[in-house]
Amino acid sequence: MQTRTVLILVYGRYDRAFSITEENISLRIDSGSSLPEYVRECGGNLTGKHLASEYDAIHIHPVEPVNLPQEITHYLEIVFPTIVLPPAKQKRIFLKFPVEIGVFFEIRGEMNVLDIFSLIPTKFSLYGSPSRGVITRWYRSEIFSEIPATDMYREGVLELTLANHCNTTVDVSRAVFDSHHMNLFYGTRVGMTATMEVISPVIALTTFATTPPEGCPNRSIDLYTARKFAVGTFKGFLMEAGMS
Repeated sequence: MQTRTVLILVYGRYDRAFSITEENISLRIDSGSSLPEYVRECGGNLTGKHLASEYDAIHIHPVEPVNLPQEITHYLEIVFPTIVLPPAKQKRIFLKFPVEIGVFFEIRGEMNVLDIFSLIPTKFSLYGSPSRGVITRWYRSEIFSEIPATDMYREGVLELTLANHCNTTVDVSRAVFDSHHMNLFYGTRVGMTATMEVISPVIALTTFATTPPEGCPNRSIDLYTARKFAVGTFKGFLMEAGMS
């Protein structure tokens, strides 16, 4: 009989058979039968799947937080207390964002999505008008002047640089991001880095940096690459419906 190793949940690579326990989370792979079974319990919900193919390893990573309860949108909207940004000024702030956890099985170096779950409830909103707007995964955050403490299985930290390129003062209280171009990292926490460039009083461009944030040396698996989705070449989101 193969012995399962019982572990505390951490992000990274796992062998073929294991058992993980964490507050409100339980994951395991049972390989004793002809078809290995993946079992996940999260917040009282139980999910089980049998794997029909041989696989080399299991990977558990934070993923783009726009997948639950179903794939309604690929935009993340974070709202926060209003910041008054003078002309030609920059300000770096830290925000929190919700974490979704992805489970992947690896076959000859190729990653395949097995499961996605979260401990954070999902809310949606509409950014812009009903005719031209986009549905967003909506999240409210406080503003932090330095990296805040987080539970890395529930929330990550976004380092956001606000840059006002127009000649008037603007109020900023929301940021919308295209998750197709997110660059998620993990280590002592989950993190990513982004910039919002204010082009006019009602238009801004948000983009993500590719460099790891402090304390997050490991790059998460790109969910859209694992799903073989084609994404556009434009590496950002143009906020045309205002920033407040």
